[in-house]
Amino acid sequence: MGDWLEVDGSYGEGGGQIIRSSVSLAAITGKAVHIQNIRAKRAKPGLQNQHLTAVRAGAEICAAEMRGDAVGSTELFFRPTKKVEAAHYRFDITTAGASTLVLQTVLTPLALAGGASHVTVTGGTHNPMAPPAEYLEFVYLPALARAGLKSIMDSPRNGFYPKGGGQIRLSLSLESGFMPVDFTLRGDLLRASGIVLASNLPETVLERGEATLREFLPESVPVERRLKPSPGVGAAAFAHTEFEGGFGGFISLGEKGKPMEKVAEECGSAFEKWMQADAAVDEHLADQLVLPMALAKGRSRWRTIEVTEHLRTVLWLVGLFVPAAMEIEELGDGSGIVVIEGCGT
Repeated sequence: MGDWLEVDGSYGEGGGQIIRSSVSLAAITGKAVHIQNIRAKRAKPGLQNQHLTAVRAGAEICAAEMRGDAVGSTELFFRPTKKVEAAHYRFDITTAGASTLVLQTVLTPLALAGGASHVTVTGGTHNPMAPPAEYLEFVYLPALARAGLKSIMDSPRNGFYPKGGGQIRLSLSLESGFMPVDFTLRGDLLRASGIVLASNLPETVLERGEATLREFLPESVPVERRLKPSPGVGAAAFAHTEFEGGFGGFISLGEKGKPMEKVAEECGSAFEKWMQADAAVDEHLADQLVLPMALAKGRSRWRTIEVTEHLRTVLWLVGLFVPAAMEIEELGDGSGIVVIEGCGT
């Protein structure tokens, strides 16, 4: 395997993204990685339960040897011992930690493994520090479909803080590696929708949320109500767009004492701002595209509504593992164009 690749976990944004992306890249490249200063800038430094689940999920798909995989650990040694295998996998987060982030940790390695994989993750599906299940369904996976990924996803149960217990199931395959994408010009709007969702709350909560969300969305955009089972109580509003050349998704989560009208208003306001902008991808998709497109063969480009520290951090990290050429052209309005010359797999 060669020497350990050293990664400073406090670099840039300094959060869990560095851990998850390092594990993904180690599984893909076979490189042994030593991550230090894990989440050093956070109020609770070190690995937490949801990070551990992501790390152990990454370890399972490549039979990695590990040291430091414990709650509170500020360093991790991760050494893959075999190539990633496409198969059936199940990962359980014992808290309301984000299931979507665990899925994103293993998705690119499994996609590049050849064959079909089926992954089930239980835990939080709606977490304030992570993309919700609907974001994967309507934004992330459709964006990767443009790069050749075939996937089917469903989420039969919601998982809200603090009980978690939600579930996401994903089947995926990729025939011959990722193809590059160009999301610099939006083009025509292909589809858009709003969703108000809740668990263990009266139907009237969804009705109120729907009425408010409709005030912000064009009349032609449908709004769906989703009342799903869950171990806990929770609500959220979500809206998304898919253009010929781009995607955007926006979430607002309910909390105790927060009216559903306020939840829907926050989501709707973000949607309105997005529709008035020129960028082709939202700020979250902008950094989530970096890893798979660095491994595509050819040049990818996308215009993000905002150049974030998350984006800068993942560009730095990916550059430690693979020889992809990456740059950001920053524009005067805070947006930017990411250009990646992928190295292929």
